Amino acid sequence: MSLSRISRAAFVLLIFAISLVPAIVTFGAVPDQYIPVYPELIEMRPLAQLPTHWEGRWFNFDKNYRNFEKGFSDHLGLRNLMVRTKNEIDFRLFDSSRRVYFGKKGELYGRSISDIELPAVEGFLANPVAAEAVYQGMTKLSARLKAQGVTMVLMTPVSKQYFTQDRIPFFLPRVEQPSNFMKLYRRLEGTPDFNFVDVYGILTASQGKFPIFYRQDFHWTDLTAMQVAAEATNRIARMENLPPAWRHEMTHHDEPFVGSEARFAARLDADEVVLEPKLTKTWQDVHRITEMDAGKTGIEFVTDKVTGRGLLPPTCMYGNSFSDGMLRAGLTDHFEQFTKLNRALPPQDAPALIRGRCKYLIVQVLDNSAGIWLSLTQ
Repeated sequence: MSLSRISRAAFVLLIFAISLVPAIVTFGAVPDQYIPVYPELIEMRPLAQLPTHWEGRWFNFDKNYRNFEKGFSDHLGLRNLMVRTKNEIDFRLFDSSRRVYFGKKGELYGRSISDIELPAVEGFLANPVAAEAVYQGMTKLSARLKAQGVTMVLMTPVSKQYFTQDRIPFFLPRVEQPSNFMKLYRRLEGTPDFNFVDVYGILTASQGKFPIFYRQDFHWTDLTAMQVAAEATNRIARMENLPPAWRHEMTHHDEPFVGSEARFAARLDADEVVLEPKLTKTWQDVHRITEMDAGKTGIEFVTDKVTGRGLLPPTCMYGNSFSDGMLRAGLTDHFEQFTKLNRALPPQDAPALIRGRCKYLIVQVLDNSAGIWLSLTQ
């Protein structure tokens, strides 16, 4: 046998031997002291379990093999190390991975938002007919609410890419400024019946005072959420001919925080702890909250009714995960009763759900929520 053939055979055997290492570790054949230790990956999904029995008939090999493959992959020995190594290489060489862009100062940007969701909204609103249909859809929603005695308070948060241009990788897709969404934003802002809360203005004014977005997450911080919640509350107070009603003080402390984007970006530098601001709760809750079956009722939760404490009239809210920060900031404490609608429904369903429940409806729609903006044109 020639030397070249021996070399090729040795190389194939080496690769085969290396590929067996994770399987050997999986079944406990390597002492623990030889296995690198890292914190568990935070994947925000249930891991598949190894099957414990055969499913179906004896000939259902495909289905049972898939079950085994999923469980084996999710519990593969050295999986933690391999995922972190892949992310470390992506970070060092490319500043991006399949799921995340790595920015400066520890910033992470989800590729789904940057590559798909924001461009989808921009492309959709580039058509003047579509943009007009969205505006008219919001006008119709406001009119339907008004006809049943409900006043809409509208807010449209914008993505953190608008505020972190100095920390974004140069190759991350950028939204052309002024964006098509911001053109719609300004039109919504200029419509008195919408009682528009200028989130962009609040974020702009807050820059440099405190972190307005999490570094490893696309959400605004709860400090920002409190500022927006306070403005919405005080706007409703003005419509009631009352002085500013927001009562909670904004104090905070730093805590370790793992953002939603970080679940795709665990690296070998496992000792690095990301500290983010967390609101320090200095108030007592006013209400008892009753959780609801959102799928069946269209309502996520409703509070009890508290009267005689100078609170604002009963109010409802339609919003996604950005509104959750407003709730953590104590938004519900300023109203006699508060109802949170199912975020999975289109906003057009709100009037029927809140009939007889609320005097005001806070509507929160994120700039990259293409499905919701599209639904308004129907």
